[in-house]
Amino acid sequence: MTLSQQLAARIVALSYEDLPTTAIDNAKTVILDTLGCALAGAGEPVVDTLMATPGMAISGECSVLGRCERLDLLSAALINGCAAHALDFDDVNTAMGGHPSAPLLAGLLPLAEELDSSGAELLTSFIAGFETEARLARAVNFYHYDLGWHPTATLGVFGAAAACAKLLQLNASQAATALSLCVSLASGVKANFGTMAKPFHVGHAARHGVMAALMARQGFSASLDAFEHRQGFFNVFNGEGNYQADRVLEDWAAPLDIVMPGIGIKLYPCCDSTHASIDAVRLLQGEQAFDVADVERVVVTIHPLRLTHVDRPVLRSATDAKFSVQYCIARTLLEGKIDFDSFTQHAYEHEAATSLMAKVETRPHAHKAPTPEGNYLTELCILLRDGTQRFKRLDRPLGRHAEQPAPTAMIRAKFDRCAAYAVSPETGNRLHDTVMGLETLVRVSELTALMRGDE
Repeated sequence: MTLSQQLAARIVALSYEDLPTTAIDNAKTVILDTLGCALAGAGEPVVDTLMATPGMAISGECSVLGRCERLDLLSAALINGCAAHALDFDDVNTAMGGHPSAPLLAGLLPLAEELDSSGAELLTSFIAGFETEARLARAVNFYHYDLGWHPTATLGVFGAAAACAKLLQLNASQAATALSLCVSLASGVKANFGTMAKPFHVGHAARHGVMAALMARQGFSASLDAFEHRQGFFNVFNGEGNYQADRVLEDWAAPLDIVMPGIGIKLYPCCDSTHASIDAVRLLQGEQAFDVADVERVVVTIHPLRLTHVDRPVLRSATDAKFSVQYCIARTLLEGKIDFDSFTQHAYEHEAATSLMAKVETRPHAHKAPTPEGNYLTELCILLRDGTQRFKRLDRPLGRHAEQPAPTAMIRAKFDRCAAYAVSPETGNRLHDTVMGLETLVRVSELTALMRGDE
């Protein structure tokens, strides 16, 4: 059997009864988090621009997150995915080096609405997609990531297809075809980070995942050896000798990736590769207060895999600021926090921020080998005018592992802040409670109605 066939057999075989409580609870948490991010991102310029682009938002019957328009299934997946990633605030996954939930949920929700699926069916499909993209990531990363591919899109498309295949109740042969089709649909490069193209990657992956599953259901064909073929996914995207295909099926679901290492909730609305630096500044500020006016220089040392896309000493836009470790450090020093207001034009162009950014020096960490912990290793040294130093070393940001999860109160506060951009506090509370009881929901359409802001 080919890899597509073996992978499909496992996806099809997964049942709700197989899922441990931790997997269900974690899935509900990241679904809630992703919904909040999408509600907050639904009115962003990137979404408005897509909505206004001919052919990108075709009218239909499917709900769209945080918006009143109704679109066809594929358009809804595209717009939902773009909205969920517009603020770069959605959850992350260590193996992927990217964002697992947005490409899954963006297409699953309108598909579940069309199929009149239950909450339990949605959860099972979501977890199947999560496991699929995370296991494929173990085979190709971090070489895939370092080459410049955007794993949220290039791997997320397979997760989206797996999730939709599960929800559509495709057989193993059809699911294998959907995965093989996605080999030709995977795309997205990191050169476009800091622009509208990055969230578009996610919407694109969601749309293509849904489309591949629908095409497979209709009898469309694809080469079932599209992963391992000499000119297939592994060799084309990574190059011969730069992947470990056997890791895809190794210990499949034992445990599920969503259980261990678990989910990664972002606590700041900016690039994940800046978060350890932000945490380091905040921890130092809490341990021993110092005046920002006394900062002479800041030296931050980051793994080169991450430094590549966050070393941005000159900002071109508010979006660019989200990918600048220099700016994120400067803004945290100034305000002790990072939130949505940190990335307004007024904030990133403010003289205090730009002058402090000039004091931040970035260095690649000497430990260049990729690590299973996600290459988050960060060292921050703040040199003060009196000659003293403040130093902090972090192996990863807060909230990135089952052993150090994000506090529940912070997750809820983040959701409430995000949801408030699109729905009333009352609807936000109902949405929270509905997601937290998703396994008991008879119809997902009850959830999508709330996401439109319907009372």
